[in-house]
Amino acid sequence: MNNATVTINYESFQSIKDKADKYDKLIQENEQISAEQDKFVELLCKCLDNANEQEASENKQHFIAKAIRAICDHYDMDMNIEYGELDEGKAPSLLNE
Repeated sequence: MNNATVTINYESFQSIKDKADKYDKLIQENEQISAEQDKFVELLCKCLDNANEQEASENKQHFIAKAIRAICDHYDMDMNIEYGELDEGKAPSLLNE
């Protein structure tokens, strides 16, 4: 059956094509969501790593606040409603973000 020929009507072909197009679109959307999730997790890990490297508590707080902002942005949360006045801390003088 290497060179078999199949004949189907146009409606069946169109149905198969529409399903394949929907499948391709879902794959693309899932890849985009996965990439955004990976980027979000990387940002949180970087903020936490940077906070752990700091010695001064106000510098640690800067990176923790940055992580909280990232969480609020990612989940479409209003930071003022959720956390009120957030202590932004103080960025380290030689900031290597």
